[in-house]
Amino acid sequence: MTLFAITHVKDGLRQLTFANQGRNHYETEGAAKQMLRRFEPDLRAKVLGAAADTLEVRPVECYDHGDAKGIYFD
Repeated sequence: MTLFAITHVKDGLRQLTFANQGRNHYETEGAAKQMLRRFEPDLRAKVLGAAADTLEVRPVECYDHGDAKGIYFD
């Protein structure tokens, strides 16, 4: 199944921003973008710094229980 996740680029690789758990993947792109808007200020200030400029919602293939099948993206 395809869900949507918040991603960013680290060391040249786009990857999941949050832990690979179903609760961090969203059924719609809109829901994921809403969460991105909610968390972006704290991610920028406390976690990612300049890498926050690369935050982006991406579709992610997931197992039936919601965890992503991989954490890196093309």
